[in-house]
Amino acid sequence: MSWKRFKFGNQKLYVIPGTDHRFRTEHDAKFYCDEHGIDFATVEKYDSKKEYARWLELQILQRVGEISELRRQVEFELIPAKYETKKVKDKVVRKWFVPYDLPCGIYECMTRKEAETFAKANKIPYKKIYSKEYTEPVYKEECIMQNAVYTADFVYRDKDGNEVVEDVKSEVTRKEADYVLRRKLMLDRHGILVLET
Repeated sequence: MSWKRFKFGNQKLYVIPGTDHRFRTEHDAKFYCDEHGIDFATVEKYDSKKEYARWLELQILQRVGEISELRRQVEFELIPAKYETKKVKDKVVRKWFVPYDLPCGIYECMTRKEAETFAKANKIPYKKIYSKEYTEPVYKEECIMQNAVYTADFVYRDKDGNEVVEDVKSEVTRKEADYVLRRKLMLDRHGILVLET
């Protein structure tokens, strides 16, 4: 297999759940899945061997009761998506009207059948029913900025029931500008201080 290196020199791992099969490239993992009829979507992806080793360690801690509710790759929204209402087209609408002797004077309907039913109930001749066409704008909510999320490597509860958000980082990746910003936003928006291991 190829020892393919990725950003910061981390070697990714692709693990087939329920087996001892681990692959260093997405290509190799997909090939194995195709050969054995496995859905590639079920394959667990780890950004480094260190992250995978920590996952195995946390699973052991959960089995012995040190932690609970262990999950991986949990998303936290940092900045919500922004939407804008925009006009997309004009729609032609026909409305039906029935004049009658009441203060408002005209009964408005969306269909001729509705107009005829009203006219019949109020003993109004059908010949008095008339219609008009109107142009109505159609609006749509359009996303103008996608939301920003932080994806935690692991989330679990310690023995005291406190939620722990953990991220496996090297000396290099913990200084990456994008990660530093998201870590600060996690504290600001959710009051969660990310545990770096």
